[in-house]
Amino acid sequence: MFSSTNQAKEKFIENTRLEREKREKERIKKQQLEKETKAATTIQSWWKRREQRSTSRAHYQAWWDNGINQSSSKLSIMDFYQLLGAYCILARHGVVLTGGLRRLVKRLTLNTFNHNNTQHIPYYCLLIDMRYMDQATKYLEVLIVQCITECTSSNDTTCFGPELTFLLQYLNPKTYTTKHILDTHHVIDIPDKILQSIAQSILKRTLCQFKLRDALILCVQHMIKLQDRKDAAKLNASKLWLSTMTRLTLYPVEHAELSSDALDMNTACNFLWTNTLAVPCITRLINDMMADRLRKWALSTVKTYLIESPSSLEQLDGNGSLFLLANLVDLWNSDKNTQKTEHGMRMIEWTQFFFKYMEPCFSDTQTPLFPSYHPVFKWSKATWGNNIPSAVFDHVMRQLEYLWSRSFMDQLFADIILFDRNSPTAAIKSGSNHHTKMPFLKKNSPPPHSHNDGTMALFSIQVASIFSMYMQLTQLFKAHRKVIFYRIAFTSQLMPQLWKLMNCFGPKGNMVIYLQAAKQADIDKEPLVHILRVFCEATSIVFLTLDNVDIFQQQTPFSPATLIQISSFLNQFYFTLIQQHTDIPSELPPAANAFKSARRLLLQIYDLDLHHPFCPSNHWLLIQISTAMFLENLKQGDPVPLRILQLMPHTVPFDMRLKIFREWIELDKYTCAKTVNRHITVRRSQVLEDGYEQLVNLPASAWKSTIRVSFVNELGMQEAGIDQGGPFKDFLTMMIAEAFEPNYGLFSCTKTHSFYPSATSSVHGHHHIQLFEFIGKAIGKALYEGVLLDVQFAGFLLARLLGRNVFLEELKELDQDVWRNLTFIKHYEGDVEDLGLSFEADEQVFGKVETHELKFRGRNTAVTNSNKVEYVYLMADYKLNQRAKEQTKALIRGFRTVISESWIRLFSPPELQRVLSGEDTDFDVNDLRRHTQYDNGYFDHHPVIRLLWQIVSEFNSTEKRAFLRFVTGCPKPPLGGFDYLQPPFTVRMVSTDSTNMDGAKIVKSFFKLNLNNKSGRLPSSSTCFNLLKLPAYTKKSLLAEKLVYGNHENLF
Repeated sequence: MFSSTNQAKEKFIENTRLEREKREKERIKKQQLEKETKAATTIQSWWKRREQRSTSRAHYQAWWDNGINQSSSKLSIMDFYQLLGAYCILARHGVVLTGGLRRLVKRLTLNTFNHNNTQHIPYYCLLIDMRYMDQATKYLEVLIVQCITECTSSNDTTCFGPELTFLLQYLNPKTYTTKHILDTHHVIDIPDKILQSIAQSILKRTLCQFKLRDALILCVQHMIKLQDRKDAAKLNASKLWLSTMTRLTLYPVEHAELSSDALDMNTACNFLWTNTLAVPCITRLINDMMADRLRKWALSTVKTYLIESPSSLEQLDGNGSLFLLANLVDLWNSDKNTQKTEHGMRMIEWTQFFFKYMEPCFSDTQTPLFPSYHPVFKWSKATWGNNIPSAVFDHVMRQLEYLWSRSFMDQLFADIILFDRNSPTAAIKSGSNHHTKMPFLKKNSPPPHSHNDGTMALFSIQVASIFSMYMQLTQLFKAHRKVIFYRIAFTSQLMPQLWKLMNCFGPKGNMVIYLQAAKQADIDKEPLVHILRVFCEATSIVFLTLDNVDIFQQQTPFSPATLIQISSFLNQFYFTLIQQHTDIPSELPPAANAFKSARRLLLQIYDLDLHHPFCPSNHWLLIQISTAMFLENLKQGDPVPLRILQLMPHTVPFDMRLKIFREWIELDKYTCAKTVNRHITVRRSQVLEDGYEQLVNLPASAWKSTIRVSFVNELGMQEAGIDQGGPFKDFLTMMIAEAFEPNYGLFSCTKTHSFYPSATSSVHGHHHIQLFEFIGKAIGKALYEGVLLDVQFAGFLLARLLGRNVFLEELKELDQDVWRNLTFIKHYEGDVEDLGLSFEADEQVFGKVETHELKFRGRNTAVTNSNKVEYVYLMADYKLNQRAKEQTKALIRGFRTVISESWIRLFSPPELQRVLSGEDTDFDVNDLRRHTQYDNGYFDHHPVIRLLWQIVSEFNSTEKRAFLRFVTGCPKPPLGGFDYLQPPFTVRMVSTDSTNMDGAKIVKSFFKLNLNNKSGRLPSSSTCFNLLKLPAYTKKSLLAEKLVYGNHENLF
């Protein structure tokens, strides 16, 4: 019973579920049908509307085509208003009307439409009619925007004549006048003012919303390419387009001054800076008339609307600031610029202002902050402009070159050159006809050093601004650094006048403010410090071309007395700088780094004093403390003594420096890692060849270790003996002597027998440069081991070893004829061009004449009075530095492998010669005797020894040098005396008959018995051991005869 009930219940539930599902399906189907019906209705409605719009657009387009094709005489202003509205509607819906924009702008450019068949009125009459003004304004703005877009979005700038003409007319508020009225009943009140306001609003809402810079830059790039191709037709078309666009960008600034309601001056100027003047080289590519307009507005608004309101520069970024400055400089550099000759300081102010925004954007090194390559500054973080072609940047730099042009510099420096420390007003009166008068200097003012009215202070600040700008220019444009300093340096009378002027600065004068500034941690806080930096840089360049005639006869540009003052100041000034504290002891104080030019100039004057003494005794010495105290401070790691030795060694007595140098070498020998001793075998007849083959690949560290040498005689037999340092000394001296043999071809010899690398060393094959490096290592090894060399090095070569530059005066040592000719040219009072010289050097090489250009296109550059100093400079540089450049570099590189540059910087070139070759004086016989050792029976009071010293004391200078060469291999005594001769000089007794002496003979020699054989052996020596083998002659006359005989036979 229960089971049937359950079955019925289950069937009921199942039927109910099925009915529910059926109803749900029907509901879903109905909803789907409704959606499809609705979608179909929507599609039909959309299609109907589309057809209607299409029909409407077709109707509109047909109506527009019919209307626009009507003749001007039949087209009324209202007809055109409707046509313009139809065009805007069609354009908004994407309908392309082929040629429609051009046909409209042509009609609008004619600007005469019929009205009531009685008069012709312009379109802008609608702008003052209350019925149409809003819509007519919108239509006009649409047309203007489309024209600007068309003109700036195409690469072809030659096909937009109608559009540009339309823009010139309808963007110019002056075009909008109320001469004609559509209907007097609907004219707005004060129509003249309102129409101008509408015109300015149109200008602001259309043109001022565009960023035209990129389009103009593309045109500039295209024009520069066309200039290179000399395509005049296309160039003129592009020039017209660029000039027209420039004219358009001037409209805002021209009309904003009339009203600030619709278009304020800040907005207008900002538009001009960012869209026109931020375009590179634009001032040189537009026509003259447009350049004049641009000059008028740009130069007159810079101070008020850019320098005093610099918000625009944030948009310009680094490159925009560079282009804007270059264009301003170009506009300034025009004969039509009335400010050019009277307000030169304005350009200084503008330049320094732009530098503040440019400098942070560029760097010499690539870092994550400066990721983009830049054609001028190497690396940049500027947001735009880095990819502009380098040819464009070349043109930009030509614009900026005016800042360091001769004419601009002469203008800026005029009052400095006329300055008279005793009567400054004389300079102003003398320069009254000159256009660079300082505006604050008044007639009949008291001398500037009286400081009553601050005239000198004002003058000094202005001069500081000038030289601050030039320092910034050299730091920012490093490729032009030499040219800038060169032109400053050779501005006539500028350097001596600048020295006089600096001595008037401050209450006390006499350069006191600079000496006080040197004691401060931040010397740049001194506002006048840039004047001193430029003075040092420029004067050091002047010194490169000076000779003794200039300084000691003509006393130009400085007299010897003035040079004493300059060197005294620089000596104290730089000495103070290097004593400043640094967080890292090994680093140089920043101020000392910044004033490297001061040290360079100081050393140039010091070198001049070495060659031609004119300074008082002890003029250069500044170290007053005892040697022991100075050395103790040095050993304790005090960085100041080390800086003094490295940078200003001349302030320390030479004996102290020599002692320090020797201690450094001994310390280096002790601390260097010990390496395996190297043993070589060489033939006495082929010392250089064998030495090179066996040592050329020796590691740098091995040159400081012990090198043992065995000699092979002419028979091929190895010479007996063990090398304890003596044979290696012989090897070094023989090898270097062979290398410096003039006939060998590696080194040339001056008339004074000084040696320098030969420019024709290539005769030794492709490895000749490597051979120079090897010889440099050998010379360094000799100095390292204390072996004196019988070689006189050329002064300019020693200077190069010390890392110094050499120029004209050193040329006298190399070639007196060339030096004399260059000196003649430099002082020639006639027209140098008559001499027919060009910037090239001719010289004979193996019978052939080779020509070398001294600068780019030097063969085609004539030497004139204006560039003769440059010619002298370049010719001296070529002869001394360039001709054998690679050979000299290799020699120096090898030398510094063994001897650190920091060690030899303790010495001047003449001092280094003394260190390498010994004292160029007669030796002190008593000093030699005190440091002599005796062997095999001799002693200091032995009768023969007493006779020896008597004879040597009686030698003349030539005989003494010959004797010293005989026993040591070098005719000069070591620096500091024979205490430093290694190994010590030794006198050994030998038999007079070339046999070994037994004990009896030694006793007989003491009593001088039976040892007076005149035919006995001559004295001999072993220079490798500084050993004299002296037979025991019994008579003074016999001993003297043997010594003199050996001297005359060139045995010494």
